Amino acid sequence: MITESDWPGRRARYFMRTVLAVDDEDFVISSIAEALRDVRCRLITTTDPHQALDMIESRHPIDLLITDLFMPFMDGATLLRKSRRIRPDLKIILTTGVASEEQMRRWQARHEIVVTKPWFDGEFVDAVRRALGQEF
Repeated sequence: MITESDWPGRRARYFMRTVLAVDDEDFVISSIAEALRDVRCRLITTTDPHQALDMIESRHPIDLLITDLFMPFMDGATLLRKSRRIRPDLKIILTTGVASEEQMRRWQARHEIVVTKPWFDGEFVDAVRRALGQEF
């Protein structure tokens, strides 16, 4: 299932950044929406990484992909790799609640932005701003 929200309100879509968030747990999707509640962006969410990849393949306008590293059926590393093969410049944030310190170091050595769960909303918004390279 894919859901879509505009924060704050449905206005000026062409000026908004589009964020696609993927996590297999609905409560994490809700946490992402809550963290981005005051950020002016179009948020599209799904619990299915295959649907997310279909959107990326269809050239749907996506400025940022936020994905959990550990999901059933397709993990975040695979989604990242396949997404970057299609769109090499796609900005991506990885989220995780179970990655080891070694795994975290490897992702950071690749210059990927990784946010650990649970996060503080301000920390999450800062990661989104860093990924997009601009202030909202």
